[in-house]
Amino acid sequence: LVVLCAAVACLLALTMGVSGRHALGDIAADAPFLAVSAQTTTGFSTVPVEGLDPASKLVLILAMAVGGDMGSTAGGIKIFRLLVILKMVQHLFARTALPRHAVVDVRVAGRALESPEIALALVMVSLFAAVAVLSWLPFLIAGYDPLDALFEVVSALGTVGLSSGVSGPELPPLLKGVLCLDMLAGRLDILAFLVLFFPPTWRARPAAPLPAPPGRHGPPGRDAAASREVASARPRGAGAATRPGRTPGAPGPAA
Repeated sequence: LVVLCAAVACLLALTMGVSGRHALGDIAADAPFLAVSAQTTTGFSTVPVEGLDPASKLVLILAMAVGGDMGSTAGGIKIFRLLVILKMVQHLFARTALPRHAVVDVRVAGRALESPEIALALVMVSLFAAVAVLSWLPFLIAGYDPLDALFEVVSALGTVGLSSGVSGPELPPLLKGVLCLDMLAGRLDILAFLVLFFPPTWRARPAAPLPAPPGRHGPPGRDAAASREVASARPRGAGAATRPGRTPGAPGPAA
């Protein structure tokens, strides 16, 4: 996360410097702050975002889309999933130089990834991109600037809070509803949000039976009942103790 924030800050400082709209001192203070705010999806800003040049806005859009790391409260697709996608691309290029029967694991941070982990990362990134594009289209139809509209959608979907000036009281109710749904889906995670509309998940799952306590192999009292049944079926005297050298049932010595 620190490395990514530093890279975004350098790119943002470069684009802000090339645009010529900001003084050198302002760039040194605003670029790192904006980079960390967008990457961690904090949403604070020391400079009006609508006054930034298009290249700087694009850098912020990419930072907001990636977001923070797994296990954090940050939005976006998460850095881990980005690393999985990049490793998959590297894996596909590496396969072209290897024999067909070669087995190569996809590793992130030295750990081999299982197929379900890779599939989940691909699904989440694809869903994020699909929802962003579908939410972007109504703004384009309404005639808003494409880059500003995309900035607003990604900011809402990543639960960031930065605005390019599109959001406001004058925004049509339909577009406000689109941004509200984006914020809700981004906060809950898109897949979890879509599960709400999957009918099989509306029914409660049957409760799993509790494990038997140690030493028991069934419901309480079952072992005791089985012991009583065995005792009642045992012949009388079969459980009596016998003395050494004496056959059970043989007559004892005469008095």
